[in-house]
Amino acid sequence: MRLRYQLLAYLFAAAWFVASTDGASAAGCRAPRDAGDFRVHVDVDIGEPNVFNTMSKAQLGTTNIHGRRGQILGTTESGFELRWSISYEVANWRNVYCFWTASAEVELSYQQLDINIAAEYEPGSCQYEAVLDHENEHVEVAQRIMRPYARQIHQALTSLAIPTSHLPSVANTPEDAREEVEEVFRRTLLPVRDKMIQLLQQQQAEVDTLENYRRTWRRCRKW
Repeated sequence: MRLRYQLLAYLFAAAWFVASTDGASAAGCRAPRDAGDFRVHVDVDIGEPNVFNTMSKAQLGTTNIHGRRGQILGTTESGFELRWSISYEVANWRNVYCFWTASAEVELSYQQLDINIAAEYEPGSCQYEAVLDHENEHVEVAQRIMRPYARQIHQALTSLAIPTSHLPSVANTPEDAREEVEEVFRRTLLPVRDKMIQLLQQQQAEVDTLENYRRTWRRCRKW
């Protein structure tokens, strides 16, 4: 199982308001009364694997842990991606700027989910089916982990760490407001992503045990 991931891509859109001192408490600023609630949407694209049968065993290479006698017979390559888009709003208040997040769109997806089976094994052959079944175990792990972490991301984004219209934050400049929104989303989302990557690598390693390999080899006479 080869894993790679793209860190993130984010876009920001800002809306501006002018808040009077009547709309602010002595303790701090407030969003306009008509400001909407913070909206969060997390989209999951698990994806279906592409199966390729074009690379030879020589092209797939060798390793100390994968394949019989060090020969790689198949691989699963997974490209994980986390993207988010944020809409936030800013209001002038006295000599500072109130800001809060209006909405967030987050996408978890596999931009790549490819299975390679050595070209020496034709589709339908015992060896092909045995390798495919093993690699599909990797795919199932990748797909199974995605949805629970989507729920964790949704929960993290509805925590008190995110400035909302009900509890906005204050910045000295609009640029500071933008930077703080960026940073709070990084602090909120990246730890969840890191836990997902750690669990994914751990469970994929559990598929690549010597016993699992032996079980695959025993299915067919010739390799």
